[in-house]
Amino acid sequence: MAAEGNAESHKLLTEENVRAALESDQGPDATLLSWRIRNFTQKGDNYACFVTSVEERFRLGGEERFRLGGEERFRLGGGEERSASYVAKLNPRRVNEALNEMMAKLFYREGTVFTKVVPAMNRILARIGCPPIAVAKCFFCSLAKGEEVLILEDLRPRGFKMWDRRRGIDAPHARLVLQELGRFHAASLLLESELPDKDLLRTYSLGDHFMSSDAAKKLFGGMVSAQLEATARILEEIPKYERVCQWLHETKDESLNMFTEMLDPANYKPPFFVLNHGDCWNNNLLFRYDDSGAPVQVMLVDLQVARKVSPALDLNYFLYSSFNGPERQQNLGQFLKVYHDSFSRVMSAGGFEELFGIDQLRDEFRAKMLFGCISGMMIMPLVLSEEKDVPDFDVKSDEDMEQYKEERQKVLLEMSKREDGLLKPRLLDMLDEMMEFGIIS
Repeated sequence: MAAEGNAESHKLLTEENVRAALESDQGPDATLLSWRIRNFTQKGDNYACFVTSVEERFRLGGEERFRLGGEERFRLGGGEERSASYVAKLNPRRVNEALNEMMAKLFYREGTVFTKVVPAMNRILARIGCPPIAVAKCFFCSLAKGEEVLILEDLRPRGFKMWDRRRGIDAPHARLVLQELGRFHAASLLLESELPDKDLLRTYSLGDHFMSSDAAKKLFGGMVSAQLEATARILEEIPKYERVCQWLHETKDESLNMFTEMLDPANYKPPFFVLNHGDCWNNNLLFRYDDSGAPVQVMLVDLQVARKVSPALDLNYFLYSSFNGPERQQNLGQFLKVYHDSFSRVMSAGGFEELFGIDQLRDEFRAKMLFGCISGMMIMPLVLSEEKDVPDFDVKSDEDMEQYKEERQKVLLEMSKREDGLLKPRLLDMLDEMMEFGIIS
């Protein structure tokens, strides 16, 4: 499902919606002169939708409208000619129907969060003197089934760029992310407190999870099982991990049920019940740096799987997908405090007393470590993939799934033996923690 050049997806970008995005950004006086698509992502940068950019030339002002022969016409005057760039997220138009069904739900969720939920959060944050949520602005959203398009602010001209995902997040970058997650989670509670029915999921129709269909469960169940089985194959060659291998073999066929059960809002209640980002890992984070190279600001991207669950799911997903073990282990207590302080500041500014203490947060984090473990085994190989390792998720049949499983096992075994030595130590550090805390027994 990696996003490469896609002529079918390109067709979804029309002059009409490009012009609509421009006018939403620059105002009604902006006149589109020309536009073109410029692909900028690489294989492995995106796994759900097709992402590209749109470069536009436009004139701001200087358009004079008049009527001639009963028809409205216009001429360009002396307005200033300018350029703009936007990021477009497009339906990849997969062959697999389960993926197409899932894609419609992902686009609905992201479009709704960008155009309704985040703006509502930001109005509350502005009222209480807090900065807005750090996400790109959305200038155009079309959710017609099979033709979904989002046109977003291009953050690159403002200096934002992706951290080298294969290096592992370090503490300065992590603090920025955890602060923003805390603000995002808290803002969702402030918003919900002001909704007439006090129910964010019902108000914005976000209750239907993208893996709720039987076809999607079958597809992703096979993929998750393949990943756990491949991890077990890696560990079979390492002494003292027999217990982990046994656990993986016993768990792999039930892993998706375990995973989706932790995504069910019915299993949560306050105070640990907030809107999560849902997919917070290296690929979905952009950073801006000062002149010394230190990170000073983060932007959260890809809100396709935003969901209302425990904040510990976002924390586990982030900390077990995107870190080298020592960085996480040495800073875990501090990381949780950074998150807790940020969450609490926003809640206090909104007039709420502390909902949970740092010790309660630590207990909740540990209680949800199984989610971090399964997520880590799924995401780590993607984080560390070279272009040749990126999987093709467009599985169409049972035979394709068996071939997919065989290929993933082969790729992961090769990755675990490479001279760069990145995958194996990350996996072992995570699994050691899972044994230490009794998640694997």
